[in-house]
Amino acid sequence: MDLEHVLYDVRDGVATVTLNEPERLNPISHGPRSMQREIVECLVAGDDDPAVRCNVVTGAGRAFSAGGTMSDGLPGGEAVLGWHDLLEVDARDNARIFELRKPVIGAINGLCYGAALIMALHFDLLVAREDARFGLIETRFGGSGVEMLPFWVGPQWAKFLALTGEIVDARKAKEIGLVVEVVASDEFAERIADLARRVAAMPNDAVVLNRRVINGWLKLHGWAAQAHYAPAVNAITSAVSVTAEMGDGRRPLELLRSEGWEAFKDARDAPFREPWLRG
Repeated sequence: MDLEHVLYDVRDGVATVTLNEPERLNPISHGPRSMQREIVECLVAGDDDPAVRCNVVTGAGRAFSAGGTMSDGLPGGEAVLGWHDLLEVDARDNARIFELRKPVIGAINGLCYGAALIMALHFDLLVAREDARFGLIETRFGGSGVEMLPFWVGPQWAKFLALTGEIVDARKAKEIGLVVEVVASDEFAERIADLARRVAAMPNDAVVLNRRVINGWLKLHGWAAQAHYAPAVNAITSAVSVTAEMGDGRRPLELLRSEGWEAFKDARDAPFREPWLRG
């Protein structure tokens, strides 16, 4: 594979995909030759490779991923159908992850925001390094992408994260069921490798079929309907985010266009600099 944004390695029955733009905090781009498409293509390659029995996705540097790229402005533009087409592509990529035969472990080694968290919710197991942080940061400026979160953390925590823009640390993520374990930084790589080896050592047929049964439960409880319905609603939410106002009257996305990234971040994050959750 000709890869620009990720690294791919297979050894001892485990395929590892590493998001590899650490200087930019591994931003998730979409569409042909994007980071997300390369992640999916690597996972599909692992699914087709008889030498692979488990996949790991992680990030290089201090972030898993800080979320979707906005370096060129709004990726879907300002038209609802423009956003719908973009989100349909995104949904199809994530659906390919969900429909894999072999399991995917998300090794969350730092920041995991927005589009990165949305993608990670289509993995099977999430393990967090002790300095990991999670959040739907795009809701702070009027965006969306919350549809799969209730299946992991329940409706109340999903609403809390969506309605407050709060960022949660690794310990809180474990408490609410978003990750299965939190691991010290100096042990993280070793513990992830050990978990992947354990999954790879299991009878492969049972792993494939038991994963399918549990994903079937998710579909019976609304996963498939959400996946079908969400791109249309999210397209509307994202298109109108251009004129979304913060409580102080500022419009972050207008500031992004007129004054640049720092003005946008200030408007987006000013009300949330002190976390509401304690301990």
